[in-house]
Order: sequence, then C-alpha cells, then structure tokens
Amino acid sequence: MKKIVNYIFSFPEIPSYAKMNFQLFHIESDRVMLRLLVLQWAIATFVTSIKYSTYYYGFFSGALIVLPLVLLYKHLKGERYFRYFIAVAMMLFSVIFIQQYLGRIEMHFHVFIAMAILTLYKDVMPLVFAAATTIIHHIVFNYLQLYEVSLFDMPVMVFNYGCGFDIVILHAIFVIIELFVLGYIVRLQIEHTININESQNRVNELNRELAHLSMHDMLTDLPNRLNLNEKIQNILIDAEKNAKKFAVIFLDLDHFKNINDTLGHDIGDALLKRVAALLKESVSKDTLIARIGGDEFIMVASDFNDQNELVPTINNLLNNFRKDLLIKGYLLRLSASIGISIYPDDAQNVKDLMKYADIAMYKAKGDGRDNFSFFSQELNTKVHTEVDIVNDMQRAFAENEFQLYYQPKVDALNGKIIGAEALLRWQHKQKGFIPPSLFIPLAENTGFILNLGKFVIQSSTQAIKRFSSLGFKDLSISINVSTRQFQNSNLYQDLKENIEYNRIDPTQLGIEITEGVILKYVENTLSALREIKKLGVSVYVDDFGTGYSSLSYLKKFPIDTLKIDKSFVDDIVDNENGKSLVNTILSMGKSLHLKTVAEGVETKEQYEFLRDNGCDAIQGYYFAKPMCEDEFIALLEKDKMYS
Repeated sequence: MKKIVNYIFSFPEIPSYAKMNFQLFHIESDRVMLRLLVLQWAIATFVTSIKYSTYYYGFFSGALIVLPLVLLYKHLKGERYFRYFIAVAMMLFSVIFIQQYLGRIEMHFHVFIAMAILTLYKDVMPLVFAAATTIIHHIVFNYLQLYEVSLFDMPVMVFNYGCGFDIVILHAIFVIIELFVLGYIVRLQIEHTININESQNRVNELNRELAHLSMHDMLTDLPNRLNLNEKIQNILIDAEKNAKKFAVIFLDLDHFKNINDTLGHDIGDALLKRVAALLKESVSKDTLIARIGGDEFIMVASDFNDQNELVPTINNLLNNFRKDLLIKGYLLRLSASIGISIYPDDAQNVKDLMKYADIAMYKAKGDGRDNFSFFSQELNTKVHTEVDIVNDMQRAFAENEFQLYYQPKVDALNGKIIGAEALLRWQHKQKGFIPPSLFIPLAENTGFILNLGKFVIQSSTQAIKRFSSLGFKDLSISINVSTRQFQNSNLYQDLKENIEYNRIDPTQLGIEITEGVILKYVENTLSALREIKKLGVSVYVDDFGTGYSSLSYLKKFPIDTLKIDKSFVDDIVDNENGKSLVNTILSMGKSLHLKTVAEGVETKEQYEFLRDNGCDAIQGYYFAKPMCEDEFIALLEKDKMYS
C-alpha cells in the first residue's frame, strides 16, 4: 500500500525551464476556477430563491465563500495557497448547496466532478484539500443532524442528512479512492507537461543554437558576414544620429594559403582561432570583430575624431602579428595587411565603406604586405583605372591592339646589331599607348598573361621567319617569360610547336627569365630549362644581380647569357662601388663562359666602361629605343649598309 501511495503521490520535480510555464498555467487555471465559483454562487442563489425560503442564507453563505477569493485573486493568483482555497470553496458548494437541493447521491457525483475539475491545476494538493473538506463536512454535518443541532437558527432538516456514520465512512472511502485515482491522473499530467516542456526547451535551445550559428563563424565564433552587416547598420544609424565617426578595418593574413598547403588545414584552422583571440586582445572591447571568410577579418572601431588616432591601434595589431605563434608544435611567424575606410569621410553607406577598406587592404599588400593603408579617392581612381584596363584587355587582344616592339642589342666592340629584345606593347584605339608597367602586372595577377605569353611566342617566331627571309639569319630575338607563364603553361610545347610551324632556326630565339623564377621553383625550373635547351633555344637571366646571385645556381642551370640590370649600369659613372659590382658580374660571366648583356645603357661613359671591361653586348637608349617592326627592319638595313 505504501508503494502504491508513494508511486501515486511522488511527483516528479519540475525543472527550472518548466516552472515559468507551470506558473502561467496556474494563473490561467485560477481565473477559470474563480469564474466557475461565481457561476456556482449565482446558480445556487437562483435555486434557493425559487424553491425555498432560504434565499438570503444561500446568497450570503455563497458570498462568504466566493468574495474573499475574488479579492485575494489579484495578490495570490498562481500561488499554491490560492489553489487550496479554491479547492475548499468548490467542495463547500458541492457538499452544502448540492445536497441541500438535490440529495446525497447527486452531491457525491458533484463532489467527484468538482475534484475532477481540480485536476486542471496539475497539482495533487488541491485534491487533498478537497477530499479533506468533503470528509470533514460529512462528519460535522452528520453530527449536527444526529444530535439535532441548528446553525444560524436554521431548521435542522435543511441539511437533509438523515444517515448514520456508516454511510459517512462509506462516503469517505469513496472520496479517498477518488483522490487516489485523480492523484494518479495528476501525476501523469505533470509528467506529460514536463515532457512537453522538455521537448520545447530542447527545440528552443536548438533554435538558439541555430540562430547563433547562422550569425557566427563556426570556427572562431566571431560574428559572420550576415551578423556584421546587421550590426554595422546599427553603428551607422547611431553615427548618423550623433554625428560620430567610425572606421571599417579590413585585415587579411599574408601568405596564409602557404600554411594550409604545407602544414595542412588543421594547422590553418588552429591558427585562425589564435588570430581571432589575438584580435580580441589587440583592440578595445567596444570594437566589433567579424570573420567574413577564409583569412579575412573585419573590425569596426568607433569613438575617434581623426584617423591618426587609429594609427597606434593598427601598429599594435601589426606588431602582435609579427610575434612567433606556437600552433600545435609549429612555431609560425605571421603578418597581415590592413586597409581602413572611415565614415563619413570616405563614404556614407556600408557597401562602399567595405569596398573601400578592401581596396586599401590590397594597396597595403601591393606596398609589400605587413603594412596598412588608409583609403583615398586617388587610390579609388587608380583601382577603377586598373579595373577598366583588366576588363578591356580581352577586347584589345581580340582586336589585335597588342604588338611587339624591338629594342636592339649591339655588339659592344663594333656597335653592330646582333639581336633584339621583343617587348609587348598595347596601342589602345581610344586611349593611345598604355605603358607595360601598368598592364603587365595586371595581366600577371589575372592570369591573362598566359594568353599574352602565347601571343608573344607566336609573334616573335613569325618575326624571326620574316627577318630571316630578308637576309638577317644570324639575328637573335629574346622574349620575356613571366613567372606564371613559366609555371602554369606548357612553355616547352608552345615553343616547340611555333618553331616547327614557322621553320625557324631555334638558336635565333631566346627566353628571358628572372632570378626570382629560377630560385623560387628550383627543381621545376631546372627540368623545364633543360627541355627548352634541347630545342636549341637560348636562356637569358634577366635583371641579374637584383636577386640572390650565386655561382652555385649559375653552374647548375643551363644558362647562356646574363643581363646586367639597369640599376647597376646607372651606378657606373662616378661611383666606385657601382663599377666594382658591374666588374664582378662581368667576371662571373667570363669565368662560367657566359655571355653578358648590359641593359639601360643611356650614356657614352656607361657604354665605354662596359666595352672596355669585357661586356659582350649593349642594350639601351644610347643606341635605340624600342621600336615597331618596320622601324627595326629599316634600322637593320641601315646597319647592314655600314657593315
């Protein structure tokens, strides 16, 4: 019996997340029960006024039960004590008024119905109070009937009992049994409600988690692009309202791709988490930090009057990135490029501010990385010019606006033309001549240099064929090969196909590559150059001396000619160190049996020094500027006349 009682009346503890729901439910239940009591009061009073002469008794006794609860509702609604008062009141109506007018059987059914209604509370204690009230009522009023004791000067028979205590005990047993049954139902209701609340709580937690994930970067837990756009709009509204400034700071990690490619994405991810922590440590708590993708971060700083006030913060950021970072056993050194745009100085909408900060960041990268740059309208104009050029290159290529110019190379001893460097030029139909210093880097960055590289190979081999047909069969033409062209295209196949198609002597063609290409991709470069040399094509090292010049790689690679960079030639006159450096390069060439060509020769003094110190060939404005093919042929004819 004890186990049964414990099972029925041992109710599960209501978890904290469900307590508020239960509280709201109890308040609403109190309202419903109170309305039911008022309805019972009205019905009971109406019945007594019709059938009996006890209207005042019914009205005032009902008022004693109902009105205190109406007054207490405002202060005790939702409290457990109020539920107990409601239970007692409902039982008093059931056992007094119902029995008075209908009888004991009807009263008992009404008691059961009233107790069943009280299960609405999902609380067993109102049932206990209701059962106790019923049993006590039976005992008290049966005693009054048995001993003919009157209350309030009312006739004894008004209570209409007329039964023995055995019936009272039987009624009490029924009430207790009903209490157990209804108590079990209440227990099930509580369990069911808790389960519903638990499910709802899980759904709410999942929704909160999904909402957080939708607005935050999964790796660093920083706000993502969507979250950034929402928050920066609020910052913009506040800045407009209060005439304040704020800065959009665009940060991009330098060479982050190399870390992913060499150490793996797990190291890259760990590094990005460390970067997020580093950003939080480096700026004020009021600064908004977001990761918008890859290795790109945005910060929004407020509360400053002049852009110079941002410089210490930016420098602090850069210095923190320069420190060694220990990531999963790897000691990594990082740097970042930063671009800054300012509201309202640079733009007054978020889209332009983001774009301008991005432009400034790329300016910082272009200045050597590990740097920062503020946006300016001059920078914007430059970027738009570059974008126009990039967009126009494809059209210009299709419409044959690109052509080769030739700068002669002359024998240093006799001044005769022995060859030329083929240089790519762009003669725009509307804009005129576009400098190669402007479009070549853009072609490199966009990959369009691969198309231009194929064009140069095709055009130069065709030109060699034409020069040979005019009798210049010993003329050597060299072409520049870009880093991307050397690594990302089948250079060997392009050269081979064009040499064979035009049926030219491959020794008349040379390729010029920089030291950077050689030293950056040693194994691939060595293999490619050996294949190219098998064709008979000459190999020039361009801008020699500006990189890490070394006898080891000069001996290792199949090189024919060293081209002395213009910066060294400029230092020949009145500069002993400059003369020494050029002599060193010339000596290296001789010791390795390599030809030497000096670029950028512009004065007689430079020419005479190079000639007297054993330089093989000269190239520069002192002899001729780059010229179109017709002018170059005319110069060749003239040179031939005086030979």
